[in-house]
Amino acid sequence: MITEIFILALVLFIYRTLFRKKEPSRLPSGPRSLPLLGNMLDMKRNGHLKLSEWAEEYGPLYTVRIGMKPALVVSDTKLLKELFGHAASTGKFKTDTIFELTKGAYGVVSTEGELWHEQRQFLIRTLINFGFGKPTMEPIILSDVQEAIDWIKKDVAEQGTVEIFNVFKSGVTNALWCIVSGDRQTKDDHTFSLLIDAFVDSIQNSVKSGLFFLSWLKTIAPEASGYNWLVKTTDDLHDYVGKLFDKHRESFTPGSPRDVIDCYLEKLHTTTDPKSTFYGDNGKKNALATIIEIFEAGLVTSSHTLNWLTLYLTHHQDVQAKLHAEIDRVVGRNRDPSLQDKAKMPYTEAVILETLRITSLVPLGVMHELLYDIDFHGYRLPKGLLLVPNMYHVHHDKKIWGDPENFRPERFLEEDESKLIRSDSIIRNSVLAFQMGQRKCLGEPLAKDVLFLYVSKIFQNLHASPDPSSPKPNFEYDDGIVLIANKFRVVMDSR
Repeated sequence: MITEIFILALVLFIYRTLFRKKEPSRLPSGPRSLPLLGNMLDMKRNGHLKLSEWAEEYGPLYTVRIGMKPALVVSDTKLLKELFGHAASTGKFKTDTIFELTKGAYGVVSTEGELWHEQRQFLIRTLINFGFGKPTMEPIILSDVQEAIDWIKKDVAEQGTVEIFNVFKSGVTNALWCIVSGDRQTKDDHTFSLLIDAFVDSIQNSVKSGLFFLSWLKTIAPEASGYNWLVKTTDDLHDYVGKLFDKHRESFTPGSPRDVIDCYLEKLHTTTDPKSTFYGDNGKKNALATIIEIFEAGLVTSSHTLNWLTLYLTHHQDVQAKLHAEIDRVVGRNRDPSLQDKAKMPYTEAVILETLRITSLVPLGVMHELLYDIDFHGYRLPKGLLLVPNMYHVHHDKKIWGDPENFRPERFLEEDESKLIRSDSIIRNSVLAFQMGQRKCLGEPLAKDVLFLYVSKIFQNLHASPDPSSPKPNFEYDDGIVLIANKFRVVMDSR
């Protein structure tokens, strides 16, 4: 079966090449590709490194093929902001595999057009109403950080070290859980956390197998490609959130929403227009998909960023010492840090920015698809063209950073290190962790608050040092949609 499909694709490729009407060049050049697979074999593992290598060879704009679809790879800060700020770039890369994550074209992340716009606007208003990016979230986050500190101290007292990622994951989950469901999870309830872990693992695997980009693999190799695993993990997650949604409905009082779920219940309850994306069964599917997306985006990115940051500070004691000094000088030891302290703590901010840059947690961001033809820097970009933001390359471009391989927060500070460099500088503008344009990450305000409060309070109270059983730094990672640090344990002593 696989051989027959490959032969058919090869015949079609040769026919198109030899007999199709020649057209003027519309796209920049790029590496040669294979029929059916495109450039996927070159990008199967650590694809972000290959795309960065090609950026050095072909320049900031070049074309690859994802399967049989052309994709424009953009590897320059200015070009990324210009192209992704264009209304035509708000389309989304669509495959059956991606739609499996949301059980169809539902929610915000995997949709486009009027559906995306209506769901996005509602989500923004709802999140703001429940404190998203507001000072009212501060005590909730600080409470979670204190629980994390207590957990760390307990684990270190019992075992000598702690696997810090589990601590961060639990804390960030609670902050999101509070907004979404108005409740908190107990430290001993790992059900939802395990569902998210399995879900992320299945997505990472689908990238490595090629399934994420080549959805036809699900037909010829559903087990080997990881498709069956992906379906199982997404089914389990949707089932869990669906039951939570239905349970909320039992105690829901119209007109008095308690949390994000109640806001969706209210909207579904009052929507009578069949054309609305909040109407009937489709309305519920959009609500469930969006709730899951909140946890996918918020939990995964924040917890893994904090994990990476701790790993880097553990093996850069000079940086950690300067961080401790700033926290002691501005906050002291007798009160909690506050978001109001942020303006006086440029080094803490620089440590966070440098972590976002060097780790490039989501190295290729989220791929978009052009909604209509546009002209762009001498090229004619056609409708349906995939757009790949090569953020890893931007974050590691020697022309911008000089020594991108080094963890050096000082690069974000003025010469006397008294404040951050100007926000309009190329350095600040080239940290693209939350992507850019109209589809920029909605969770950026909360994520920045979570990172600042966790870093300042954790390192106000604790000092990180390497696990004596593995003192050498290991910055290797599991690659996929997200670059996940290999598991590590760390000693966290009270200061």
